[in-house]
Amino acid sequence: MSMCVIMFVILGTTADKFFCPALEVMSKIMGMSEHLAGVTLLAFGNGSPDLFTNLAGAKGSTSTLFSNMLGSSIYVTAFIGGVICLIRSFRIDGSNILRDTSFFILGILYIDYVMKDGYVTTWESICLILIYVAYLIAIILDQYLLKRQVLSEAYKRYSKLRQEANIDIVHRLSHTSVDIEGTRHGFDYTAQSDANGNLWQQFMNSLKPFEIEEWCSSNGCQKAILCFKVPIVCSLQFFLPIVNYEEERHGWSKLLNCLQIIISPIIMFILICGSPCWKFCLYSLAITIPLSVFCFMHTRTDEPPKFHALFALLSAVGSMCTIYSCAAETVEILYVLGLILDCSNSFLGCTLLAWGNGVGDLISDATLAFHGYPRMAFAASIGGPFFNTLLGIGCVMLLKNLYGQTGYEPLPSGPLGENCFVFLLLILFATLLWSITTNFHIRRCIGIFNILLYGLFFLYTVLGECEVIQTYAEISQYGTE
Repeated sequence: MSMCVIMFVILGTTADKFFCPALEVMSKIMGMSEHLAGVTLLAFGNGSPDLFTNLAGAKGSTSTLFSNMLGSSIYVTAFIGGVICLIRSFRIDGSNILRDTSFFILGILYIDYVMKDGYVTTWESICLILIYVAYLIAIILDQYLLKRQVLSEAYKRYSKLRQEANIDIVHRLSHTSVDIEGTRHGFDYTAQSDANGNLWQQFMNSLKPFEIEEWCSSNGCQKAILCFKVPIVCSLQFFLPIVNYEEERHGWSKLLNCLQIIISPIIMFILICGSPCWKFCLYSLAITIPLSVFCFMHTRTDEPPKFHALFALLSAVGSMCTIYSCAAETVEILYVLGLILDCSNSFLGCTLLAWGNGVGDLISDATLAFHGYPRMAFAASIGGPFFNTLLGIGCVMLLKNLYGQTGYEPLPSGPLGENCFVFLLLILFATLLWSITTNFHIRRCIGIFNILLYGLFFLYTVLGECEVIQTYAEISQYGTE
């Protein structure tokens, strides 16, 4: 239990202090809307570690791949999507949610179609990947056309279209727009001739786990939490750069950032590969040390450099590695719990392991919603599962076909696979129904509805595991006898 608490504190701190601000900066630099950032950057960030894990195990058994993928999709789409709706009410663009949900339904129906004979061929695997490629082309083209429309529309609609076309950096508490140029320098900025002025003072200040004002305004319980988080925050600050438009100098700390160029790749290799990767860590020094020296020689302490946005990419990748590592530990804990409870592999995959794999999505999406970006978070709750399911099954089955000799490989759905398929379709069609019914206004009652849908799925899965009721697969088999 204590290990789970530590994992959640690390996840929450990483998402709140490093990952979400870096994602905001990257979206702003690339000129993305909230929705496009959600279904691309955030979806890739949340889903790519799971995808690489599945690809690494492509030579192994895929007996529960189908149910695991769909179970995780149900958890993210229904439960995490519901949590986002509970956090904040907002309005979404109708074309976005209709397009995303329709593509997701198409992908799921195609997976069910190719599995009718129990086998997935090489061309069927490629078609799964192409469906996702077509989806990416559609959303990028839509973003391009929206920006063209911003330039051609009348002034009365300009502000609304502009908000849809580009992400707006907002203050976390007031949710007002941030003056990016105003925070580029220190609040007490005065021009100085020394490029390394206050270097050590800036370095020490950037490693502070909390501000004095925050400590003074906290009660006893809050101070205890701050003390508990001190070693975690300090450790994360030492290798994850802070790139945040809300902070003075956008979080730039010259000496610390130069050191992070060297330290961050080493920590990321260790988090992903473990201790056997020490050779790669040594090889990375040949690249990172010259980069660090160059950065130190061509930057100042009183303002961030023009290439400071590159540190946002470093922070985002490092945060993804940290979130993945913590989620993997949580999965192991839940897996042990499932073994103690004597649960089947299929049940573990679509419930307990789905929770463990989705804990990173839950923390990062909820944090973004709290920060004022619910559209981005909600888009990721659909785009992330779509990315994982289509590319997860498509790429894994393509690799298995390339490894094999027959050109087709079995993909059994398992005892709960059909159950997950039916419930995922139900949730996606329900999303289409309530979005049209509410005129695309996301209300908190929608969040309750989504969470109740996930509760219904979980109840049905538990009853099927305990053999109190039949699953859809058993009903289908019974009907054919």
